[in-house]
Amino acid sequence: MRTSAVLDTARKKRLGQYFTPPRVGRLLAALADAESARTIIDPMVGSADLLRSCLEVGAEPDVLLGLDLDPLAVEQARAALDGVAGAEVAVGDAFSAELPSEQFDLVITNPPYIRYQSKGEVQGITVPSAESVRAGLLRAIEDRTELSEESRSLWTRAAKGYPGTSDVAVPAWMLSAALVREGGVLAVVAPQAWLSRNYAHYVRELLDRAFDVEAIVDDGDAAWFDDAQIRTQLVVARRRAVGEQVPGHSVVKARATRDLEVEGSLRGAFPSEAEVASALRVVSETTSVAVTRGLTARVEHKLSATSSGKEARVPAHVGAVLGIDSGEAPTRTLESYGWRSGQGIRTGANDFFYVSVDAGLARPASRWGIDSLPLPSSCLLPAVRRQSDLDDSLAVDLSQLDSRIVYLRGWVTSADLKRMGDGDVQVLPTAVSRWIAQAADSAFSAKDPSKLFPDLAAVATNVRNDRSGRPVSFWYQLPELATRHRPALFLGRVCGGRPKAFLNRSAVVVDANFSGLWEAERDAMPAEAMLALLNSSWVWANLEATCTLLGGGALKVEANDLRRLVLPDFSSKDVERLCRIGHDAMKAFSMEVQVAIDAVVAGAVAPKRGGIDAVALRGLAEQSLGHRSPL
Repeated sequence: MRTSAVLDTARKKRLGQYFTPPRVGRLLAALADAESARTIIDPMVGSADLLRSCLEVGAEPDVLLGLDLDPLAVEQARAALDGVAGAEVAVGDAFSAELPSEQFDLVITNPPYIRYQSKGEVQGITVPSAESVRAGLLRAIEDRTELSEESRSLWTRAAKGYPGTSDVAVPAWMLSAALVREGGVLAVVAPQAWLSRNYAHYVRELLDRAFDVEAIVDDGDAAWFDDAQIRTQLVVARRRAVGEQVPGHSVVKARATRDLEVEGSLRGAFPSEAEVASALRVVSETTSVAVTRGLTARVEHKLSATSSGKEARVPAHVGAVLGIDSGEAPTRTLESYGWRSGQGIRTGANDFFYVSVDAGLARPASRWGIDSLPLPSSCLLPAVRRQSDLDDSLAVDLSQLDSRIVYLRGWVTSADLKRMGDGDVQVLPTAVSRWIAQAADSAFSAKDPSKLFPDLAAVATNVRNDRSGRPVSFWYQLPELATRHRPALFLGRVCGGRPKAFLNRSAVVVDANFSGLWEAERDAMPAEAMLALLNSSWVWANLEATCTLLGGGALKVEANDLRRLVLPDFSSKDVERLCRIGHDAMKAFSMEVQVAIDAVVAGAVAPKRGGIDAVALRGLAEQSLGHRSPL
């Protein structure tokens, strides 16, 4: 039987569909011991890639079920499973469909990544809203007759507690986990970010309390998915009674590179993915070992999914390449050096809150049709809005910035002055008041004409009233600027090339497009030394290994990623040297400066054996950049 279904790229993206390549599916199925499962389900089956993979590694289940809300994907799935005994694929939303009441030996899935904002229809398919997904998940949990009361309580708490801003993958994890029988296996394709992102806290808690994670395999080079260049991982966990602990339980954590793929299979030097899975199961070393070509692994004892990703540690791949074991690993963090990290200012409406300054005139976004505005100079704060605002030096040059953030605290329109009564404020020029009124009546986007600028989530929070109900601040007044909005150092949150840190001695405002850092203690490492450290190949290589990879090969560097950086324990002389080099780097960042930084950092990484190879360190970082850069 052949299918006529056609799944175009744009349609798949809107439905969060990133179908699993057969080579990846076979490895996951083999790790999940699909061969021994008698009942298997994929509640978000797509085109049945994972169910087919189970069969290809030897599974002969009595029951093989799939469900998907996309009729075209289901048509492909039925064609793929045509003639397979016990196979059944249905069209339906897993959160609202009537699922079998029995628990399953194996639940294997690659959840859809539909953003919470997505709703409406995609070519006739109703995309569930965040509210309907949560309600459906709670109903599904209640209908699981084989769940113990303790388990039902755990799952219900998770279903009620996860953030409404999560994408559908989070409740999909919860639903999938609820379908696994005790002793059964949950096998999931997931983005590597699940270990550290706040939105997945309740998922990790479920894993800690009701599962034993057996294996985690990282796609180190983001090579597994052609249509979504993002680092993914395979997670395999075995269900147990809630609260029970397995004595001596350990987790195999592995990292795959491009070299693992041989002729369309992820098998390295082995005959099959099943052989790879068997080899991973017997890994017992706590330091990384080579399992086969393109695959290294180690064992981690007493892994806590809830805390994983939060602690600072050398990424396994970095440690393996540089020959660093746990006893030699650095132990310092940004916080221990007196620094903190956070995101820059998020206005929620950049077309309003940012203007450019040209020939002394404040020029708003072109959408307003206004050449210039008589904004008071005190309301125009120099700002770094985009990475294109910066030049090749590593220090902000105030004279080169033409972006200004419109900061109207202490200023109101004449109409709003009447509304607030007495107040220690100044009245804005009439032309500015007209512009504010124009913006207040304008739709933020033509896609949603009903949502006006003042109604935007990040803008509406600017409105404040006193106890009597009178307004004391308005939508066009940004909140008080915090230290994180004017950080001493910052890095781009989305880096097309290598991550680069900049010094902000002028204390200009930094947009949310950047992750910032600032001194939190009196004895904090000097800013010039921290500038040099953050531009070292050590930090670069670690960020390449731990940060989220976006489509097109960009690296997303969040404040949380910076907090988790493992840094060398520098001597006072090392810090002095970094200060001097950082001062030079402010003027011009060259290869000579890079080499000088790396020499100091590499010498402090493993001092017991005289440091590590700075050239190898830089080569590792450059190789990672090459792997993620689009061809």
